[in-house]
Amino acid sequence: MRRFWGDTGTLYGVATILLIAPFFAFRDVPLYDLPNRIAGLQILFGEAPSASAYYTTGWKLVPDLASAGWVGAFHWIVSVDTAVRLFLVVTVAQLFWGTIVLHKALFGGRSRFAFAAVLFAYNGPLLLGFINLSFGFGMVLWAMAVWIRWRDEPWALPFFAVVSCLILLAHLFAFAVYVLVIGAYEIGAAWQRRRHPRREWLALLHLLVPMALYAFGMRHVGGGGLAYVSPLLKFIQLAGAIGFYNPLFDMLSLLAALLGLVLVAHRLEFAREMTLPIAALVVAYVALPYQIGVTPFVDYRLPPVIALLLCGSLNWRENRRRTHAELFVVTLFALRWLVTVVQFHGWQADYAQYRAAFAQLPPSIKLLPLARDVKSVDPAAHPPLADIAALAVGERGALVPDLFARSSYGLIDYRLPYQVIATQVPTAALAPKFDYVLLIRPDEFSAVQVPHYREIARGRTFVLGQIER
Repeated sequence: MRRFWGDTGTLYGVATILLIAPFFAFRDVPLYDLPNRIAGLQILFGEAPSASAYYTTGWKLVPDLASAGWVGAFHWIVSVDTAVRLFLVVTVAQLFWGTIVLHKALFGGRSRFAFAAVLFAYNGPLLLGFINLSFGFGMVLWAMAVWIRWRDEPWALPFFAVVSCLILLAHLFAFAVYVLVIGAYEIGAAWQRRRHPRREWLALLHLLVPMALYAFGMRHVGGGGLAYVSPLLKFIQLAGAIGFYNPLFDMLSLLAALLGLVLVAHRLEFAREMTLPIAALVVAYVALPYQIGVTPFVDYRLPPVIALLLCGSLNWRENRRRTHAELFVVTLFALRWLVTVVQFHGWQADYAQYRAAFAQLPPSIKLLPLARDVKSVDPAAHPPLADIAALAVGERGALVPDLFARSSYGLIDYRLPYQVIATQVPTAALAPKFDYVLLIRPDEFSAVQVPHYREIARGRTFVLGQIER
């Protein structure tokens, strides 16, 4: 046991294997928005040929290309589904190892406090299916570490110009976090060295390149209205730093981690140069709305980044192994990992029922999914089924009205005759334009809320029927 705790590579290696294992252990990875994302990629890369009757594709420069670029590089040798799994592996590994590399850039190899990042790899935005955003956050962590170590090198300006453009292409919000963190870091560093001015800040000029790319090479999206949440809900949303599907368990886990941090605070040192970047993110979280226009979960995206940066910015005051602290982190992570794996395993039967039902459909049908409240995102509703109808796109080339198409940053669109039925809020009023209906959790509907249909298949959480004219 002592040898295990003393071997940093073994500890980190085991943690990494556990983090990535669920992405290969199950037929379906139940991230909330993932079915829609995979269906769009299958259309984009020709794995749903019969869907071409309903959808068109077109490449363009948009700040949301991480998964599309990754799958584009690998779909020649593996399927879209496998490429997405590899993308998820790299995303989670980036969040974990990016924090470790940041910690090393700040403190050297003196301790393993950054191992606590393992608690925040399966965070709320990732489990929601914001995979491009999460990939971009991982890139920010690595870029921050490189910036701290080498921003004064002659090659820094062109290197970070390229890196920042890649982060922008991965996801716009991740790029905004990058600008905020890098800018705040340099302001704080300039204040600390005010008596000995240096010129590393000139490397900040690299930000002009991605800003010009966004301003002149990409389509802009209007802001729309703003929607804020109450201070209490703002506090509850902090649990998104550590999870999504189990609100009470996630909040208790986060509080346990914070309590552990408080108990060892007197033994910790904080990288003072990270004070302003973390403070800037905290202020941004407080100030940002929950929703901008039609984009929800805006402020919800920040707590995981704050938690990971904090893990990378703390270190033990003495150069000694703190096995009790590491044992606490390992125990909490093991508990959360087991809960996640057990839930993922338990939901596979439900997903299998949907796949079996969709297999009974003829190709290229129009499928209308109906749920009682499609606008609500209930993390306690297990399994997550909001975008489950998208499985029929890859399986049968189906038309569904709420795919991630027609969006400003999307690469797919509905063909002209079907654009009128594209909506993120499908209702029974659209039934005359569809062939089949999928009632999700049908017990929540009354008879007047569903169209007339002939039942084709039934599962624990759904009824699939052919619409009767």
